[in-house]
Amino acid sequence: MLGWLSDSESSSWLASGVAHLAVVVLLSLLVITQQGKGPDWTLEGTATSELPQELDIELNPMPSVGDELDSESMAPKAMGLPDLELGTPSVDITQPMLTPTATASVDAFATEMLDIGNPLASAGGGLEGRNLDNRRSLALAGGGSESSEAAVEAGLKWLAAHQLEDGSWTFHLDAEHCPQCAGKCRNPGRIDSSTGATGLALLCFLGGGYTQHEGPYQEVVSKGLYFLINKMLLTSEGGDLRDSQEISLPFARQASVRLRGDMYSHAIASLALCENYAMTRDSNIAGPAQKAIDFIVNAQNELGGWRYEPRQPGDLSVTGWQLMALKSGVLGRLDIPRHVWYRAAEFLDSVQAEKGATYGYQQPSSTRPSMTAVGLYSRMMIGWPEEHPPLLKGAVLLAKEHPKDSNMYFNYYTSQVLHHVGGAGWRRWNPRMRNYLVQTQAEEGHEDGSWYFDEPWSDRGGRLYTTTLAILTLEVYYRYMPMYQSEFVNQAP
Repeated sequence: MLGWLSDSESSSWLASGVAHLAVVVLLSLLVITQQGKGPDWTLEGTATSELPQELDIELNPMPSVGDELDSESMAPKAMGLPDLELGTPSVDITQPMLTPTATASVDAFATEMLDIGNPLASAGGGLEGRNLDNRRSLALAGGGSESSEAAVEAGLKWLAAHQLEDGSWTFHLDAEHCPQCAGKCRNPGRIDSSTGATGLALLCFLGGGYTQHEGPYQEVVSKGLYFLINKMLLTSEGGDLRDSQEISLPFARQASVRLRGDMYSHAIASLALCENYAMTRDSNIAGPAQKAIDFIVNAQNELGGWRYEPRQPGDLSVTGWQLMALKSGVLGRLDIPRHVWYRAAEFLDSVQAEKGATYGYQQPSSTRPSMTAVGLYSRMMIGWPEEHPPLLKGAVLLAKEHPKDSNMYFNYYTSQVLHHVGGAGWRRWNPRMRNYLVQTQAEEGHEDGSWYFDEPWSDRGGRLYTTTLAILTLEVYYRYMPMYQSEFVNQAP
């Protein structure tokens, strides 16, 4: 073809054409990769190196995630939620359970995990107990009482009365932040995290079986979910549920600055979304729940833990909340890479003592009961079998403790561990914990139905924090079905 060109001319023309084309492609790539670049802007707070054993959603340094700032196409966006219809849940969106995306190194490590258990195969700890028809039977059969159930309902009523107009809750209960309360309740908190407070409150309603589709609190739950989803910022690493605010800067088209909240806030809010999706299979919740899980996956440190900021070297307290969210993601059949569990097990190994019977915050310890409770519960979620000796030894150690009037964080986690293990330790612990909470619930004025305990960290979360932990503890009988015990519904009186 084209006989007017000689062979040599054809070769020269072809070579020249290829060379010019390569230059054009290279220049195009350079132009494309430079679009949207700009300074990352964050508002930093202060971080403390003295870290507690319990929920601590404090103001911390706030680095941006990814390269999403200063670009209309890449900037984080609030993830809107279609109007949640109260009534019949939407059809389930089928998604894979867990994707086997382990790398070669993870595959090699997996052979060393065989004696630890398989989180993917764990059938225990499900949500089927949150059924309004059999909740009472499960409570009475598992160690609850009519009084403890009445306390749960009174607590939920208090929470509903303190929900803000936008669907959120706040740790602050003063007139400025919570007009519904306006300071009528004593002991307000000082943590600035609307997503953390909203997540904790929603977990209480979900734990009692109340969703946007069922029960007397449908509107309360619907508004809370709507708030969380619209608060979510979509980033290149998933949906960020830490409190954020978009601001305008004179030298940048768009920027998002995170003002408060940390990975505690994200995990608690994510747990609420994932539990709700697992319970309802509402298609409105599926996408946001998956995005929240994606952010947790990408925030994991290479050594397996989580802390205040993404990819920081982990601490056990923050890690425990992330694992609860991931476990709920499993129950909702969301997509979670397998290697996340293996890395988490490696982190737990790094903070364990006595071969896994006790745990420390960032280092091994046998003198921190709260961290032992978090560590053992985390091991259960990852897949330790019932007969694993360190689990049994650790449960025995926890059962020797008394419920603490100055540490609801310890009480909550210990109740979870002993409930799942069962046996004499649970029978000894449960009536003490149950009766203590029933007897200490407020019964007068605007505080009616709430709790407050004077403990070292309660001034941070205040009455909302201690109330939610008390409710979640009293819901232990049905909130998660026992991981190791056989069903006991027929034992109910």
